Amino acid sequence: MSMEAAGEVAQRGLIVMGWPFICLALSKATPLLLGALGGILCELSGVINFALEGMMLAGAFGAMWATFVFQSPWMGILGGIGGGMVIAGLHAIACLNLRANQIVSSIALNLLAAGTTGMLLNQVFKVYGTSPTVKRLPELGQFLSATFPDFGVWMVPFLGSLSILGPAALILGLAMLGFFKWATWGLHIRACGENPLAAEAAGISVGRTRFFAVLMSGSLAGLGGAYLAVGELSQFVEHITQGRGYLAIAALILGRWKPLGVLWATLLFGLSDAASESLAVQWSGMPNQFFLALPYLVCFAALMLRLGKNHPPSALGKL
Repeated sequence: MSMEAAGEVAQRGLIVMGWPFICLALSKATPLLLGALGGILCELSGVINFALEGMMLAGAFGAMWATFVFQSPWMGILGGIGGGMVIAGLHAIACLNLRANQIVSSIALNLLAAGTTGMLLNQVFKVYGTSPTVKRLPELGQFLSATFPDFGVWMVPFLGSLSILGPAALILGLAMLGFFKWATWGLHIRACGENPLAAEAAGISVGRTRFFAVLMSGSLAGLGGAYLAVGELSQFVEHITQGRGYLAIAALILGRWKPLGVLWATLLFGLSDAASESLAVQWSGMPNQFFLALPYLVCFAALMLRLGKNHPPSALGKL
């Protein structure tokens, strides 16, 4: 075999070896991206949303519950969106109608979601810790092979175990760019977050726009929770989010409240999470806790490097 042929074989081998890692990184980034996109919608309207953890947790439980009842993971997606919107609705009422402190409301709702999902798990399913197994969403390769039999069957080994929600989250992230740049609702949301008095003078209902933004924030965060329950796993586990809602907030800050910046930040955290899993297998002698903490260490380092360069909406947290 010539040197050129050997080099080509080696290059193909590296691509094949690296592609599963990329798929794993995208899988890890998907719930963070969905949660952070929800955070953008809320905070660009001027409402602080640190309740992404609770919204994702409620979405994960709602997705599992709906899948269990209807025996369909597609209905589970609707259940996840609904669960996230319940927490978002409470946050909107507390902050916009009752004028509560937005950070305190967020913390309280995170605790409420953690306690309520654990209680419902016991009351509805008579179990502690882990729910019964439910159906999962189809993997992307399986979906393509079922939809396009002649073409999709070749994609099954190539796409690995990548969930169908992975590319859907990327498409949503790119669509968010156009939404805030050209869509009327997107421009209204940005106006409410930058200068609500000028928005009111222009005829925009700031309260209604912000309420809508908070609800849509919950729907996206709930979808991220649904991914964890019926996309990555096939059950609900107490505290299944494991701080991913807080990582989504960090990605929001690191991305400077811009969809493209958030996309890169969540991919960074996804890569660090995938790397921690890979290293845990290769370096089995090291404590497992080190690899679990690695994504959060990367998050802390990234935020420290970007300190002083963030520009939140001018009216964020101001009613």
